[in-house]
This record gives sequence, C-alpha cells and structure tokens, in this order.
Amino acid sequence: MGEISILYDNHAKEGLRPGFGFSAYLRTEAAVVLFDSGADKMVLEGNADAMGCDLDVVTAFVISHDHCDHMGAISSVLHKGLRVYAPAATRRRFARINQRDMELVAVKGPTEIVPGVRSIGQFGRRRIPEQALLLDGADGPVLITGCAHPGVVKLARRATELVNRPLSLVLGGFHLMNRKEHEIRGVIEDLRRLGIERLAPCHCTGEKAVGAMREAFGDGFIEVAAGSRIAI
Repeated sequence: MGEISILYDNHAKEGLRPGFGFSAYLRTEAAVVLFDSGADKMVLEGNADAMGCDLDVVTAFVISHDHCDHMGAISSVLHKGLRVYAPAATRRRFARINQRDMELVAVKGPTEIVPGVRSIGQFGRRRIPEQALLLDGADGPVLITGCAHPGVVKLARRATELVNRPLSLVLGGFHLMNRKEHEIRGVIEDLRRLGIERLAPCHCTGEKAVGAMREAFGDGFIEVAAGSRIAI
C-alpha cells in the first residue's frame, strides 16, 4: 500500500537528529499524511529533508494529542489547503486553522482521513484525549499510536474490532516508561492475545519495555528510530 517514514523520535539513525517526540510520514497510493510533528521544527525539517519527505505535499496532518512533543513543530506543516485532524476535545486550541485557508476536522468517532487511512476515533475526554491511526497494509491492518495515553492495549483492541481481524503491526509510543515489570508483561500478554504479528515500539515506550517486547516478539519485533522506513 505504501510506506511509513519516521521523521522524529527519541533515537535517530546516523545523519539524522533525535528529539523527544514523534512524527510519522505516511505515503499511500492516495495521498501523503503526516501523523504528529514532534516538538522542534528544526529537527523535523532537517530530518524530513534528509529523508526526502516533502512537508509541502502533505494532504492531511493528524494530531494524536495536544502535547508539545507531538505538535510543537506544527508551523512546519501548515500550508494552504491542508486538512488538520485533531481530537474533538482539543478543537478550541486549533480553532484558528479554519481562518488560514485550511480545514480543521474535530475527530470524535472513527473517521476516514484518506482512502486506506483512518482515525480510530477520540479516546478519553478529561485525561489527555488522543487518537490513533489505522492503515490498510498489504500484509494486514497497521495501527500507529502517538503516546497511547489511554493504553496501547485499549487502542489496539478498538482497532482490531474496527477491522474484525488481528493487526499485522502496531507502531509508535506506548507510554510504558514508568511502568513496573509485571505491568509491562501484562501489556505484552494482552497484545499477544489480540493476535498482533509485529511490534515497533518507540518514543515514550521506555527502554525496559522495549527490551521486553524485543524478547517476546522475536522476529516480529521492529527497531524504530528517526530515519526508519517501513513498507506496509
């Protein structure tokens, strides 16, 4: 179907810059979608240039949640005609977008972004409202999370319900960096029970959780850093 290019992450491949945050550039047969922007525009723009990812051709910009490490570099992405998808509970923060020859879409339930790419809908209203992206991949559905504040298992379960089949890949920040070992093991077991084939944790997942997931998923574990490209 396309390719996921990681533009922003806590870790980076040689020649790119790391930064605390996350951004994924999605090329599909239909369009280019940017999921989150990271925090620092210099890091985002530099990495995008190095990877040949043109931010000016992005059709839709999807904000997982309104924390700085996921939308701080938004000014690098905004351009005429852009559609910006944000959780409905955060719409006031982005209200001016509608006044700048762009369109703000406040996401509540599952929403198509472009053919083959959709939001699974807003999760949580009071505590960090967040959305995740569900992609149609050649090997099966792919879920991309920003920080997974509502819980990566909860997001993965909802995505699985939407497609009525196991996910082939879950990629992104899983927000497990302060979790205890038994909690991490529980998350891994739940993801396994959902039938997820491959896992690519990064950003806020935490080194301890990443190590446990690498061991548990074996050949199904994918190392991710700024500079990574994943065919889907």
